Amino acid sequence: MIFTAIIVLGILGFIFAGALGLAADYFKVEEDPRLGPIVAILPGTNCGACGSASCHNFAEKLIKGEVQISGCVAGGPGVASALAKVMGVEEPTAAHKKVAAVHCGAKEGQRKRKANYAGVKSCAAADMVGGGGLMCGYGCLGYGDCYCVCPFDAIRMKDGLPVIDPDKCTSCGKCVDACPRKIISIIPHDFNVIVACSSRDSGAVTRKNCPVGCIACKICEREAPNVFKVIDNLAVMDYSRTDADCSAAIEKCPTKCIVIIGKK
Repeated sequence: MIFTAIIVLGILGFIFAGALGLAADYFKVEEDPRLGPIVAILPGTNCGACGSASCHNFAEKLIKGEVQISGCVAGGPGVASALAKVMGVEEPTAAHKKVAAVHCGAKEGQRKRKANYAGVKSCAAADMVGGGGLMCGYGCLGYGDCYCVCPFDAIRMKDGLPVIDPDKCTSCGKCVDACPRKIISIIPHDFNVIVACSSRDSGAVTRKNCPVGCIACKICEREAPNVFKVIDNLAVMDYSRTDADCSAAIEKCPTKCIVIIGKK
């Protein structure tokens, strides 16, 4: 009886194995030979800046024509050029490099407090609990959520502020998404001047809360009207004017919140 059962099970095993083999051949999807080389070219960080779930997913979409060769933000022009060779198409026109910029200049010792925050050391957590005890409801909280999510080691924390390395930054946007106060933006790499403030409070309130905040005095607007406009109590910049001279605005800003970035 046992011997018969073993024989029957063996025969069934062979039948099912054969059926699975036939099914595998029938449903087999041929992999495009370009997929491997494309995946090898991509940075492999799976940062998601391209809008795809992973680098492998981006490669699949590229072969299907669903994304552009220049869509790999992290890889930049070098990766786009290599992908063009694999895909057998013309190289895309070189795009201007962009970098992340932090619109707050208040160092840890300059931040005035209304209460002591003793919660989780996270910007997202602190922002939900009374703004981390800071007087300014717009500035950097200093716990480095942006630093933690950067996949390219392009951010370091100094004096409670994130400092962006423009050579390493790929403008993937992860730091922008991670900042609960939205003080990080992506700007043209060629324009190395920013307003290091995000406060929309009146000038009097900003001056009370922060020594380096924008007080909406409009001096920058008078000195470089083609670049600066004061909107809702905050100086904002037109980053398309990369050829503009901002030196007078930087020099005369009373709180020195207009700064040159990219310095190591």
